Amino acid sequence: MTDQTENQAHSDRAAKPRRKWMAGVALAAAFVAGGVTMGGLAAAAQGVAMHHMMGPGGERAMHAKAMEHVSKMLDQVGASADQKTRIQAILRTGFAPMAGVHEEMRQTHASLHAIFSAPTIDRAALEQVRAGEIAKLDQASRAVTTALADAAEVLTPEQRVKLSSVMAELHAPS
Repeated sequence: MTDQTENQAHSDRAAKPRRKWMAGVALAAAFVAGGVTMGGLAAAAQGVAMHHMMGPGGERAMHAKAMEHVSKMLDQVGASADQKTRIQAILRTGFAPMAGVHEEMRQTHASLHAIFSAPTIDRAALEQVRAGEIAKLDQASRAVTTALADAAEVLTPEQRVKLSSVMAELHAPS
């Protein structure tokens, strides 16, 4: 490859993330600008988006699908039935706090709707909601991290290396 061709290829790859970032910023700006006057519509759209993201059956179906995915990955690394059972139990327990975060989203959305639809924006209240959500997510993510570490310890070092390779293949950029 010539230097010019290599530079063009690098430039094209660098432009894609910038375009995605700019599209995200534009979408966020449009959402914020329209959110004050169209809060109800935005909330409805978000509900539809979450339902679509989770698919039919909602959160339970999403978690069942995730556990199915974990089981397939464990099969690929040669995990025993005992290892699979132990890991699935660890993950169910460790991911339970995330379900609480999902359940509390409705209250958070109601709080944000009230703040953004008021005649004046109460920045202190907005910050309080933000800080509360971060605290909940931090607590839940700590439980998830602990569960992932506990689950990883059920596997042998060789299985963990193989799992890492399987995950790298699954998450490789297209």
